[in-house]
Amino acid sequence: MQQILDVWGEGRIVDATNNPAVTTGFTHAYNLNKVGQHISNGPHTGQPIPHLLPVTEYENPVFPVDDRSVPHITLMGAPITTGTAKEMCRVLTLPGTIYLYDPNEFDRRTFEAVSSEQGITLRGRFKPSELEPPFNEISLQAVYVYMSDPVPLVRPHLNT
Repeated sequence: MQQILDVWGEGRIVDATNNPAVTTGFTHAYNLNKVGQHISNGPHTGQPIPHLLPVTEYENPVFPVDDRSVPHITLMGAPITTGTAKEMCRVLTLPGTIYLYDPNEFDRRTFEAVSSEQGITLRGRFKPSELEPPFNEISLQAVYVYMSDPVPLVRPHLNT
């Protein structure tokens, strides 16, 4: 099982009222969301969010996660503030991957302004079905995949 932090996540939601059904979230991810937030749609609307990591605000959240500790971070169609982008970059392992599903242009550019300063670069725009499990199980339109590079080796200073 891969360690995933789903930012503003609410757990796995399969909304069969749409045709075809819409699938978002992950069964085994840690879902970062605001204190008091409950599942907002699908068959479990109003229930507590599973595997919740609570934060107190949306604009400048402080993720209750150690620096460089999460290899996979996802965000699905939710707003991305500069504060959220900074926290995503802070907790991402080196190397690590961030998946932005269906971001609007403004939010994507906000994220990229922060991530480029952190050495996190766009690897491409994909259909979710083109990704590896479980990231291919999401039925949104597109996903932008960003990766951090591993920490470069420091060259020792040689006295000659």
